[in-house]
Amino acid sequence: MADFRQVYEKTVAHEGGYVNDPDDRGGETYQGIARRYHPDWIGWQIIDAAKDDTSGNFPNNLSGNAGLTAQVEKFYLDNYWRPARLSQLDQEIAEEIFDTGVNQGLGTAVKYFQKALNALNRNAKDYPDMKVDGGLGPLTIAAYKCLLKTKNRPSRSHSKIIKVLLKLMNYYQMERYVSIIDRDPSQEKFMFGWTERVSS
Repeated sequence: MADFRQVYEKTVAHEGGYVNDPDDRGGETYQGIARRYHPDWIGWQIIDAAKDDTSGNFPNNLSGNAGLTAQVEKFYLDNYWRPARLSQLDQEIAEEIFDTGVNQGLGTAVKYFQKALNALNRNAKDYPDMKVDGGLGPLTIAAYKCLLKTKNRPSRSHSKIIKVLLKLMNYYQMERYVSIIDRDPSQEKFMFGWTERVSS
């Protein structure tokens, strides 16, 4: 079973701290939580109070705020980890869905997982194609467990299957990044970081 703590710490390291880039579609962001998309998150109250610090130490004064750190962790646990039931998956797959979900949306990340599972079922010989709906429910979990069964294909080890599945999911993720900058060239400034994130 996947461990939330390991996944969370890696993603938060990717996201960094406070950012307010005018070209970022999420607008004001803290550790990957965009104010535009999550305006009611309680952490914004802590951040807004820190802006009033007369020492002019904002945003550096956020890094040691234990209350804010706790709210970030709670946000990701309640909005990403638990809804997607990621603890049922292998660590690497849970990490990929979680991290991509934070960056591109949880439903989108699950769709990449579902598309990859469909592509690897040998024309539905191993398990049926599923609807790519972004919901990580029982059918998706069943397909995943079926893919991992190696008794009839001894050349496909558990680790090799995970590696191939991750490659496919990363392909769909990169395809989305490329389509974003094709539609909006202003987003090209983020491409290096996005690509680095996929390959890490």
